[in-house]
Amino acid sequence: MSWSSVVDDVVGVDVRRLFWRNGLSHLFKRLRHDGLGRIRSMGESIYRRRGYHAYFRRLRDLSGTDLDFVHQNLISYDGKSLPFADGSFDVICSNAVLEHVSDLATLTREMRRVTKEGGVSYHLWHNYYSLSGGHVSDRLAFERPWGHLLGDPDVALHLGLSGTYLNKMLPSDIVKNLSNSFHSVSVFQVDRDHRKKGIDPDFSYEGERLLAPDLENRLSPIPREILLTRAYLLVGRR
Repeated sequence: MSWSSVVDDVVGVDVRRLFWRNGLSHLFKRLRHDGLGRIRSMGESIYRRRGYHAYFRRLRDLSGTDLDFVHQNLISYDGKSLPFADGSFDVICSNAVLEHVSDLATLTREMRRVTKEGGVSYHLWHNYYSLSGGHVSDRLAFERPWGHLLGDPDVALHLGLSGTYLNKMLPSDIVKNLSNSFHSVSVFQVDRDHRKKGIDPDFSYEGERLLAPDLENRLSPIPREILLTRAYLLVGRR
């Protein structure tokens, strides 16, 4: 059964217009505006665009629905006020978005506003304090484990070039924020394959063999459980 057989409407919203139609042009112009040269901007645009296409192909395979970048209802907004009427949706969901939000309190209030009474808010948060939380390549994350927390210069350079914003919130901060707008917030530890600790028997921590005692000591006072948990799933009700 595909999602189209059980829902009336699906809307995707983002602060960037990079994921369909003329996304390559928008990305190129943004990089040029940020100060990159013409050749570098074009190369970076093509590289990132390939990543977006791979992501959408993965979504297509998981959902069984063709994503053609033309007929999907994908829109951009200013990052502050969601462009929808009060109580527009039964479900609000996000995947690896919350860690990129600079004003999470405003976003959660907006999500509450556009969610119907009794509706669900469902969010997968990529834990900043995990091995992969620095949003660098897997190779660099394994070569310089938790380098984004330790101030590793190579990791810092990579993040600087990518322009990725990370808000560095702790799991407790994220839960508190969501709980201010939604009731009965449930929290699950989730691994790379979205398996939940205590529910799915194959759940695994991320980077456990790399977290030697001396490294764990350097990463204090962040608890070991947080350092090894790739992501958290948060589910609340309006």
